[in-house]
Amino acid sequence: MLVVEHLTVQLAGHRVLTDVSLSVQKGKMVGVLGQNGSGKTTLLRAIAGDYKVSSGSILIEGQASQMLSPKNRARKLAVCMQNHHVPLHVTVQEAVKLGRYPYDHGWFSRRSKRDDDIVERVMRDTDTIELANRLIGQLSGGEQKRVWLAQSLAQEPSLLLLDEPTNHLDIAQQVAFMNHLHKLQQERELTVVIVLHDVNMMSLYCDEWVLLKQGQVLGTGAVTNLTESLLHEAYGVRFTESLVPPLGKKQFTICP
Repeated sequence: MLVVEHLTVQLAGHRVLTDVSLSVQKGKMVGVLGQNGSGKTTLLRAIAGDYKVSSGSILIEGQASQMLSPKNRARKLAVCMQNHHVPLHVTVQEAVKLGRYPYDHGWFSRRSKRDDDIVERVMRDTDTIELANRLIGQLSGGEQKRVWLAQSLAQEPSLLLLDEPTNHLDIAQQVAFMNHLHKLQQERELTVVIVLHDVNMMSLYCDEWVLLKQGQVLGTGAVTNLTESLLHEAYGVRFTESLVPPLGKKQFTICP
């Protein structure tokens, strides 16, 4: 479970988030929406401990995030950001193994059989096992996204944060990635907070939503409660909503 209360974050003297509060129940997937610059990535990085909090609190499974050591925090949450700094000449298997770093016991500690078993399992779960000996630089965008997901899962987190993981993917790759993520989230009872630009993708896969505008929460709720008027207020664009009968999910159409 994740609880954020009255969170304010300032970067370089500029207030980026103001009095943000949200609660995510265990095993739920929450989509974070909002225009560029609304504070979505900052929210994720504050939860991850990358940014100092000006005021407010972040609780992960009842523990204050700022009181956790980096390794202990990494055992509870994994972050899948847009930009990764793994060298392109590293193999897929080596990249996924990096996800086991929270369980290292020193500079020269060796990987255990359990580490190897977990790496193999997450690679099978993300369909990256056949890519094990390929170099990161040889992979397509969709394949790389699955590798970063596998690396995050190798940390054995209870909370997974993803920042626009479908960015730069074609429609087929987006659907494949979200299907993988949703299946794994259900099987592992993962709590997921995911930043998305596609409102309809969020509605199809997420349980709840958080809508940000200029660093503040405009609204939160179940996906069934998201309205065209709230989206218009957030984006300044008119939407019409409809229900997809076979799925029982809302979908939104932009009105030029």
